[in-house]
Amino acid sequence: MNRTSTRVGVAAAAGAVALAAVAAFGSTGAAAPAQPPRNTAPPTISDTTPHVGQTLTATTGTWTGTQPMTFAYQWLRCNSGGQQCQPIANATSATYTVTAADLGSTLRVRVTARNASGTATAESATTSRVAAAPAGPGNVIPVTAVVPPERLVVDLVHFTPNPVTSATAPISVRVRVTDTRGRLVSGALVFLRSTPLVTTAPPETPTGPDGTVTLTTTPRPDFRILFRPGYNLQFFVRARKPGESLLAGVSTRRLVQVRLSPAR
Repeated sequence: MNRTSTRVGVAAAAGAVALAAVAAFGSTGAAAPAQPPRNTAPPTISDTTPHVGQTLTATTGTWTGTQPMTFAYQWLRCNSGGQQCQPIANATSATYTVTAADLGSTLRVRVTARNASGTATAESATTSRVAAAPAGPGNVIPVTAVVPPERLVVDLVHFTPNPVTSATAPISVRVRVTDTRGRLVSGALVFLRSTPLVTTAPPETPTGPDGTVTLTTTPRPDFRILFRPGYNLQFFVRARKPGESLLAGVSTRRLVQVRLSPAR
């Protein structure tokens, strides 16, 4: 290689370095200014049709700005129309498990981006209204998750023994409560009494984790008046949500019968 070509090569390399320096520091020789975060695509939520008990996951969306950049999350509960959004306490991670308190509301997530030059926030679109947990065998929801227009339903009443064969022995009554979507309901207060009142009336008792409660009633002395072959004894059964009126809210009532069969 001759000296002329060597000088040309050196000059070209020097020019490339100079252009890189201009790009990095600007024509004035100062470093390019750092850029604060700027959102170019909003955050998203993994499922926009959520139901109680479901775990949702948020993305940060797309951001420009000087790195490094960190992100913080805040989940919001909004009214059914997607307005009047309020922060949900302690819901500050990328995932959120939908609770009964969200039923009928909509949700969105707010993401805050932060770097050395500043902060910026962006919000996702709202979800559709939160639905109750899907129906299915073994699916149990708390009574607090049952809100109008849904109601409680006394789904099953089972007497032991059936028929009743003694005028003095206790009668066991198992009651199962669901809602109008067919979901088992825990924590519903169940009341039972015979009509006419010829057996004891057990205290109001909540359904358990399987949506059922077993009550025990004992014949009173005047039970013998009705204790005849072929007769049926009627019982009034009520299920309600704690704190609600006996006649309002999501409460329900049902009349059931058990056959009487005294020994001949």
